[in-house]
Amino acid sequence: RTSTDDLGREVKVPTTPQSVVFTGGEEHAAMVTSLGYVPLGIGSVYGQDSAETLTAIGGDVGDLSGMIGVGASNGLDYETIAALEPDLIIHWNNEEAVERLSLIAPTLGYNPRANNSGEYGDPSGERYLKQGTLASLVGTEDALDAQIAEYQALLAEVKERHADIIPELEWTFIDDSDEAVVYMYDGARYPTFAYHAVLTDIGLTPSTAMVDATTNGLGYEDNFGYAQVSVEVVPDYAADLIFVGRYDTAPIAGPTQLALDSTAAADAGQVHRVNANIWTYHLVQAEIRLLQEIDAILSAGVENVGDFN
Repeated sequence: RTSTDDLGREVKVPTTPQSVVFTGGEEHAAMVTSLGYVPLGIGSVYGQDSAETLTAIGGDVGDLSGMIGVGASNGLDYETIAALEPDLIIHWNNEEAVERLSLIAPTLGYNPRANNSGEYGDPSGERYLKQGTLASLVGTEDALDAQIAEYQALLAEVKERHADIIPELEWTFIDDSDEAVVYMYDGARYPTFAYHAVLTDIGLTPSTAMVDATTNGLGYEDNFGYAQVSVEVVPDYAADLIFVGRYDTAPIAGPTQLALDSTAAADAGQVHRVNANIWTYHLVQAEIRLLQEIDAILSAGVENVGDFN
């Protein structure tokens, strides 16, 4: 069959591919491993243990221990990929890399963080379009439909359980860095991250300062879809709930921790370190995990609602 990728390329691909290599890394692969598909090989984005990262997201994950590592997604081991003899390769929408990989096997270039356009800053299009596209390529459409139904049922339960407090809560999400900067993400200009989709679905409100940063262009990077701000101004982004995402297991520390310590959210114990591999991914299982985490946080009680100046 023929499939069109985010580069506008029409590519002939196997109807039922048996050996798929996700050179783009865990963010692509998670869309199907959470539905029970086990890739032949995988590239890594952050040098992390791919099987561990994908298993942590959950869902109907199979035995991923046999996946073959093919290097970093921006420094691929092309000889290893060729030796695997894949019948399909999935990569980012990087034209140069996709063309080179196409010499090995049919290759599709997708940006998993965008919906229909493949471009940053354009959230238009069906919410689960990219995951649906990958699911259809490997034959896991039914599992995806079941997960969407599970998410919707759980969402209804969470909204009903916390209906009295939800309208009063504001939140901020920052992507922590070891450098003296943090990154603010918001779905107004960035395609739907799992955390933004879920928090919006629940009815929680993004903090005014974060919306200003991402919609008015304060420190905004169009090429990457985030607003980069210095750690010193982190207290300006205080809210009832502050979520700090990291892609590793390190605790919040250093300048970020010192800045957050001065907020009312910290005094109330409402600064939450979260797994950015789950919170910023674009798949239904990540949304289910987020719902469960938010439900637990709200069930524990949120004090000083609205007192975050």
